[in-house]
Amino acid sequence: MLMRLMGIALFALIISGCATGSKKQTTQQSDYQGPSQTYQQNTSSWDYEDVQPAKSTTYSAPVNLSARQIQKALKSAGFYQGSVDGKLGLKTKEAIIKFQKANGLKADGIVGKRTSVELNKYLSQ
Repeated sequence: MLMRLMGIALFALIISGCATGSKKQTTQQSDYQGPSQTYQQNTSSWDYEDVQPAKSTTYSAPVNLSARQIQKALKSAGFYQGSVDGKLGLKTKEAIIKFQKANGLKADGIVGKRTSVELNKYLSQ
């Protein structure tokens, strides 16, 4: 009997919560004033015009370099002494890491956006 009463009470709470929720939604939709005004009314601490995009460091467009171009650039920069064979082996990876450290980049041995931009500077030399 107790379980049946608890079940009925729970059901009644769920139903009443659903009805209340739909009334709130209807009221909010009819009083729509835009995101900044609604948020400002609810919190009294923010204005849409004060929001500015996050500032980020601007880099040149990344350059997709082939293995040969990477080796040529590293050789031109003085970090690679091997032959330019287009194979990214252990010597090339070590040279990439040394180049990255010398240029204040993340020294992971991967030629990503920032590393490719820096290496590209040595291809025209």
